[in-house]
Amino acid sequence: MKPDRAVIYFTVCSGTGYGMIISLLFLIFNNELYIDFNSKIVISALSFFLISSGLIASTIHLGHPIRAWRALSQWRSSWLSREGVAAILTFAPLTLFYFFWIFNNKPELIFIFLSISSFLSIITVFCTAKIYSSLKSIPSWHNPLVPIIYILNSLVLGLIINFTILFNFGIKINIIANLILILCLVTLLIKLLYWYSIRKPARSNISTATGLGSKTNTNFFEGPHTGKNFLTSEMINKIKNSKSFILRLTFCIFTYVTPANYILELPYLVVSDYVISFTLIIITIIAVIGMFIERYLFFIDSKHTVSLFYGNKII
Repeated sequence: MKPDRAVIYFTVCSGTGYGMIISLLFLIFNNELYIDFNSKIVISALSFFLISSGLIASTIHLGHPIRAWRALSQWRSSWLSREGVAAILTFAPLTLFYFFWIFNNKPELIFIFLSISSFLSIITVFCTAKIYSSLKSIPSWHNPLVPIIYILNSLVLGLIINFTILFNFGIKINIIANLILILCLVTLLIKLLYWYSIRKPARSNISTATGLGSKTNTNFFEGPHTGKNFLTSEMINKIKNSKSFILRLTFCIFTYVTPANYILELPYLVVSDYVISFTLIIITIIAVIGMFIERYLFFIDSKHTVSLFYGNKII
């Protein structure tokens, strides 16, 4: 599939924003939600910006963005519509949480609205993932691990960003550091399992697509079109295996290995907090870049069954 910039930005940024909100729940369980006012402002503003800008970017991908509101009416059958409805529903409790949290009003309401916002955030990210994993025509997407990876990736980036912000304001919370270590390892293992699972050729092949012969002796004399069309430009994109491997390795190092390793070494570093804060900012930026690489690969590595009619013998 053709990697669309707007969709990549939407899935990465909105997922990261929701992950920042979900990760705040762990501060409640550790009784450390009442932190510095400035750090609350930064976390609230950044998470809101990521969520909002991501959702706005998603409308750019549509042929007629002005009609985007019509997609909400199909929530009974469309995961895209469900994702839009869930995203809109999340804004109400999220806004109330921001207000009560920033101004330290009514702790019980802070807990209630954060819990509701976190639950709806998970639902929204899940619906986003199901938009892709529900497509049987793309075998690498039609995988039960896709929604799990989407949710875990959003949480990993959310935890890393929140940890960096809090550390820059002199707030060190061990539970977030421990969660980053655990989730980076777990998500890396699940991602490797996903890549392994999609290595198997799908049941569809040139033979099943055309109904002629077997996959060993069925060939096209020529393609169905003499030039490029919508299908060849949007549905059929290839990447060399060597390049895909390098990008996968880069993503794993950037997003999982580097943050986890730095967190693991943090207690033993004999440097000032200023140096650590600056390094954490760089590591966070690297982790986000890695996630953009992952989402690019998610699209470019996928093969649509329509490619069987354009020369691919198997997918």
